[in-house]
Amino acid sequence: MPMSTYIAIWALALTTPAFAEEPAMVARAPQAEPTSVVLGTASGGALDPLATRPPHVGPRPAFAGGPDLTIQVVNSFGVPLSIFYGSNAGAPTPVGNPGSGVLTSSTQVLFPSDWAGRITIGKTYDPQGSKIEASYSSPNYVPDVDVSYVDGFSIPISCSCSGVAVTGCNIPLFNDGHTCGNTGPGPICYNPEQDVPNGPASPFFEPCAGAAYTYPNDNAANSYGQCNTGVIDCCVGPQCPAPARQHGKRELSDVSKRHFWARGEVEA
Repeated sequence: MPMSTYIAIWALALTTPAFAEEPAMVARAPQAEPTSVVLGTASGGALDPLATRPPHVGPRPAFAGGPDLTIQVVNSFGVPLSIFYGSNAGAPTPVGNPGSGVLTSSTQVLFPSDWAGRITIGKTYDPQGSKIEASYSSPNYVPDVDVSYVDGFSIPISCSCSGVAVTGCNIPLFNDGHTCGNTGPGPICYNPEQDVPNGPASPFFEPCAGAAYTYPNDNAANSYGQCNTGVIDCCVGPQCPAPARQHGKRELSDVSKRHFWARGEVEA
């Protein structure tokens, strides 16, 4: 799809009258979020500059669809959502330079080599909401993607490569039995483990531990080396596919159950 088509798609999304009266869906300028990695860096994840990556040997991979990494995002949540594209400091901007807007059904954006950044999605725009973190940069030029709830949870997201879910969690956590200790508008649940490197995940986030990042070193949620076709398909909503390692609250550990119920015995 040519660049002009992407620009036209975003222009339409930002000017559709049907959403003009929704303050939650007002487009934000790209400056609305810092461009450097300052929010909830998932250690070992796609945006961790200190993660050990094996150097790529040989020429840069040539994807079937062209030299750029393609990320497709499908809205299966049922209502329009706010979406924001943020690039790391020094990284090139996505093709068409989408900064923010409204995700009604789906969108597809191309990311050039040496790009790294995040896609934040929620009912309202909040830089601490659910996000897709991805990179396609030297020295390896291997696409890397993770779904991060390190800052907070606003919406379920999962991402797949070649038809296999590799990162994310489709559990609608607000409807799954645990109360959020710090809720913001949207709603969004701010993660109390944001600055706790080794967790464990708090009870609200625990069902997604190991599938999406629920604390900085929740590194089982990363997908490095699993996306080599140049296309990453991300889906938003509880009906989206999820990695096989995702589990539910019924599998909470005894320690987590005691913590949640604030008593010594384990609740069945």
